[in-house]
Amino acid sequence: MSVNEETTAGNEGPVPAFVYNEYDQIATRSIRTPIMVRRCNHADLIEDQLKADGHRTWGYVIYRTTYDNDEDWTEFLKRLRFRMEKVFDFFNGRDILDLFTLTVIEDREHLDGVSAAAVGKLFRQWYATAPELEQPEGAGLGFSPRYRFAIQVDAESLHSVVHDAPAPPANDITKKGWVRLINPRWQPSRDIQEVYEPIEGVTKEHVGWMKVPYQHVMDESYALAWSLRYWATTYRRPPYVIGYPYNE
Repeated sequence: MSVNEETTAGNEGPVPAFVYNEYDQIATRSIRTPIMVRRCNHADLIEDQLKADGHRTWGYVIYRTTYDNDEDWTEFLKRLRFRMEKVFDFFNGRDILDLFTLTVIEDREHLDGVSAAAVGKLFRQWYATAPELEQPEGAGLGFSPRYRFAIQVDAESLHSVVHDAPAPPANDITKKGWVRLINPRWQPSRDIQEVYEPIEGVTKEHVGWMKVPYQHVMDESYALAWSLRYWATTYRRPPYVIGYPYNE
């Protein structure tokens, strides 16, 4: 299994003080973008989170689980990078983008066509040792979304980004381009009788992953996912696509 990293930039510590003071920051203006409050600037939020966790790099890990079209895969990564550069320029946050690490895990033999549950299992193995290799000594997992959620790009989501969504620089206001966001700690409920249309054999409401717009997965989703309430307050069963634009 290979891990391709574009850049290189434990133990969970006490809850940082600013977690309890989030409402005190509502009126705090962003230094990067004075026209908006700090809590609305995703670059500011990620910067605060890095400092609180004692980390130096960030970014969801991406698991590639489709290998039928290398050209589409290259285009996907190109579009993802374009969206990230555009949004971090909007937030005047290139310094935070420079701390981003693109980690793509590829393995045709073992990952081609696997389920979200299989990705979650592999991700748990990865994040068990990753912080000690890429973060400052003793920093641990913290509350970093990098070690709590992962992106899966399967054949359907790859097609949605490259063929269904408008090509950059046009915005995807319909959220036609999406990726899977995996919760590796998800376990199917056993004591609740729920019958939904099966998704990878799961008939419960919660299936362990949700659809997130690719154009904002590395800013809005990532910034919000630092909260321990993120999954509980955000989850919607596929095929619903969560996140901005909030047009549904």
